[in-house]
Amino acid sequence: MPIPAGGIVTAGQLSRMQPRPHYRQAGSPTTISTTAFTAVDGCSVTLTTTAPNAAYTVQANFSYDVMTAVAGVYTKGALFVDGVQQSGEARWTEGTSGSDSGDYDMAGKSWFGILAAAGSHTLDLRCGLSAAGGASIACTGYTDLTVTIYEVV
Repeated sequence: MPIPAGGIVTAGQLSRMQPRPHYRQAGSPTTISTTAFTAVDGCSVTLTTTAPNAAYTVQANFSYDVMTAVAGVYTKGALFVDGVQQSGEARWTEGTSGSDSGDYDMAGKSWFGILAAAGSHTLDLRCGLSAAGGASIACTGYTDLTVTIYEVV
């Protein structure tokens, strides 16, 4: 809802116009060994918006530790909003030889979206593998999630 010229702005409107950041860092490592997305321990934010159509930005850094490598298999990091996977993934390829066990790396990804309804929303990071076949990856405690909410007045 726009503020009309000459209109009076309320304290509630001013409060909603400020960006609200939320930060989470992974707790214990989360082991990924299937193609199904698995929630990263500690990388979930539940927040409440007071107005519909709040915008969000997300910056995620996925920290991977290869425990068992398989040639051609890559790790996928995704954002889920209210249980629905958002478009785009952070990907990291373990290599082509399958001998990359013990490797460590990071992959980052940014997302932008709109929360159509006011109310409670959960944004969380999840990891999975591109293919089955024995690979095992840990999303380590260095994985982090930063969510910033921008509410309309």
